[in-house]
Amino acid sequence: MHVVDHLGKGGLENGLVNLINGMDSMEFEHVVYAIRQLGANAQRLPPNVRVICQGKRDTDSRFQVGTFARAIRAVQPNIVHSRNWAGVEGVMAARLARCYSVHSEHGLEAAAETWEPKRRIWFRRLAMELAHRVFSVSRHLKELHCRRTGFNPGRIAVIHNGVDSQRFFPDPASRARMREELRLSADEFCIGCVGNLLPVKSQITVLEAIGELGDKLGNWRLAMIGEGPERAGLERFIADRGWEGRIQLLGTSERVPEFLNAMDLYILPSVAEGISNSLLEAMSTGLPVIASAVGGNLEVVEGDSGLLFEARNTGQLAERMLAVRTSDRLRQDLARRGVERVREHFSLRSMIRNYERLYEDVGATAAALPARVAVGR
Repeated sequence: MHVVDHLGKGGLENGLVNLINGMDSMEFEHVVYAIRQLGANAQRLPPNVRVICQGKRDTDSRFQVGTFARAIRAVQPNIVHSRNWAGVEGVMAARLARCYSVHSEHGLEAAAETWEPKRRIWFRRLAMELAHRVFSVSRHLKELHCRRTGFNPGRIAVIHNGVDSQRFFPDPASRARMREELRLSADEFCIGCVGNLLPVKSQITVLEAIGELGDKLGNWRLAMIGEGPERAGLERFIADRGWEGRIQLLGTSERVPEFLNAMDLYILPSVAEGISNSLLEAMSTGLPVIASAVGGNLEVVEGDSGLLFEARNTGQLAERMLAVRTSDRLRQDLARRGVERVREHFSLRSMIRNYERLYEDVGATAAALPARVAVGR
């Protein structure tokens, strides 16, 4: 039983669906419990996966342990897997329901990178102590939570996200079709970003860096895929500079692989990240990437597989953009090394197998112990 905040657009939600779709359906049965709402990723789940939506509202009680425990008892799973702060009460609920629990951390809100309320820190520490297995999707997240909560780092594993190279790969035919659809000429340099339009994703940094370069970028276009509350501010920035003909805010899309193939450069300007699925997808598609040097980005972009810049440092980003724009050799080298790195270290099959081993291990432990011992320490 997977406990998540929602099933809308997002890296965690996309990763969950990829995991469920890739696991052996003869060995694993899944139930997904969405706390707030469903969304686009709910439609991608197989028909044999039961989806429960609690429909929690902001006016509802803060404490949901009892509600979660009742849902767990109704489902009677072998394992409850809660994700991120939104699902952390699932650990306590699993204990009440006498069920084994796994808790994982997948990312941070922007402010949480440097500060969190003490109540949240204490409660997360309690949940981590009570969970039978704990892991994060990056070494950075592991170190941050251990440092902040004092939790034993030896009890937190790391399982990196994986990308589907059968869906995200260099495709010249797709590139030609999409560039024609976007009305991109052969000499136009297309920069791209994919992500929800949220403060933590900091797409404004890309716009500001482009502004610093002026005419040095030559004939350029920018395509942003994603939706969110920052859209209005981005639109104002674009209108103030008269860039409406150069920049497209494309909203959410099911055609991300095609859009990525149309691009010449991918930028991830986030101020906080766990492990970015969009960054992995861009690298797998054969795009040179420039990413902010935060969180799991440092684990994805290693060596010469991409370029890094200090978060919100528009001058650094502008320098990196110009270097890629003016060197065909650099673009080709970054693209090739990016594909190699993803295939070697961040494959979807490897990620799925790591989760299967985790669930098999927890399930075997649960089956071997009497119920009264299994929920104790």
